[in-house]
Amino acid sequence: MSRGIFIAQMVFFIAVILFFSVTLTAAETFLEKGIAEYTAESYDEALQSLLQANVQEPGSSSIAYYLGLTYEQLGIYSKAKEHFIDAITLTPPENNAYIGLIDMLYSLNNLGEAREWMAKAEKIGINPARIAYTTGLILLKENHPAEAIDAFKKARDLDSSLAQQSNFQIAVAQTNERRYTEAKETLRALMTVDPTSDLATFANEYERAIDRTLNAYKAWQFSVGVAYQYDDNVVLQPSGNVAPTAISGQRDSSFVGTFRANYSPLFSGPWSLNAQYNFYSNTYRTLNAYNQIDQSVSLIPAYTFKQGAVFLPLTYDYVLVHESGYLSMFTAKPTGSVIIAPGHVAQFSVGYQKLDYFYPLTSPDENQDGSIYSVSAAYIHPFAGGKGAFNLRYELSVQQTEGVNWANTGNRITAGLVLPVMNRMNLIASGDIFLQDYKNVNTFFGIKRQDRTYTGSATLVYEIIRNLNLNVQYTHVTANSNISLYEYNRNLYTVGVEFNF
Repeated sequence: MSRGIFIAQMVFFIAVILFFSVTLTAAETFLEKGIAEYTAESYDEALQSLLQANVQEPGSSSIAYYLGLTYEQLGIYSKAKEHFIDAITLTPPENNAYIGLIDMLYSLNNLGEAREWMAKAEKIGINPARIAYTTGLILLKENHPAEAIDAFKKARDLDSSLAQQSNFQIAVAQTNERRYTEAKETLRALMTVDPTSDLATFANEYERAIDRTLNAYKAWQFSVGVAYQYDDNVVLQPSGNVAPTAISGQRDSSFVGTFRANYSPLFSGPWSLNAQYNFYSNTYRTLNAYNQIDQSVSLIPAYTFKQGAVFLPLTYDYVLVHESGYLSMFTAKPTGSVIIAPGHVAQFSVGYQKLDYFYPLTSPDENQDGSIYSVSAAYIHPFAGGKGAFNLRYELSVQQTEGVNWANTGNRITAGLVLPVMNRMNLIASGDIFLQDYKNVNTFFGIKRQDRTYTGSATLVYEIIRNLNLNVQYTHVTANSNISLYEYNRNLYTVGVEFNF
């Protein structure tokens, strides 16, 4: 080889080395600059520097990782996800990108995808303490507090630097389970580790919030109400021309009194219990034969789970008319509620009701003693931060009676709306359609009875002062029937106050 060729090859080789050295140095310079700008929270500038670094060295997992972090801070999550995945799959992989990707997916509430990447990270042993901690966060968000506590304890045991934040999340989970005493003990232990830390300060405030909750909680709650009511058809005077039943003076005003006692002991865990006593009296000014007293006792155990709750209301009612026993009822209505999407609840129930009437019978065919079996489905949509709600319900009922004239099948559609209209005032509106088809030919009228009852109600509730409400209500009832005796119209106007304590 001639001396000239050798010198030319050496010059070319040195030039190539210098070229790549300059390129790599430039890429490292842009990367370092981008990291510095990211650390200083100058995310737009960091993005430009990191993009330039990526152009000069497109296969760098470190550059991809910081691009993912920067895009996440800028809220461009699709790009952040793309670069986090690049950082994981490039050689050598940037293992911190697993944590960045998982944290981002958790923040976006993409919990299923977060779990998939956590499983991959756990399989190859990427930061098991941090994976356990994030597992706890997901379980907590999915309303599995007991399992979340186990995950946070694992994270705390694997990495002491996660001890404080893990203990705080354990206290949150214990609060969700209503284990308030244990939550306070966990928070106090957290504060003793480093009393000057920001987390210890926050834990102190959280403990105070728990104390306020416990102090404000009242197992016993009571309500007393008084109202004036005007009823233009107390006796359900038929609207058709039914001469034998024509009654004068069916209009009257009355005094309505109510009392409610509610007992809800504070349980830990998913179980709860509510017990109620309700008293209602309606005393007419002149039509005293229609005075009514209704007393009921209810027991409602409930079990809450991740996406809803199950209730078993048991109620006994006893009704007096004109100071004499008129009706006793026992009702059981197992009910399940499921959150089908945020702000959307589906509810299903089955019901059984036993009725015993005490009034004297004109004929055995008119005996209404018997049972009602029902199934229902409802849709509930809370809105306005839980201050408002819309509900729609359908119920199918089958009433079996000892007297042949009262056995029927009913289809009922009910809609309700609670609407905040202004500060301290709500509008409550409801509508009810009840279609009853009777099973047997009526022994007095010779046809099968069909009733169509339509009820509408509107109530304004105004909070005069704390716990004292003014209620103004209008209710209209139209009952249509193919037997004119059972057709009527009724209007009720009610004004009252209710005090809760």
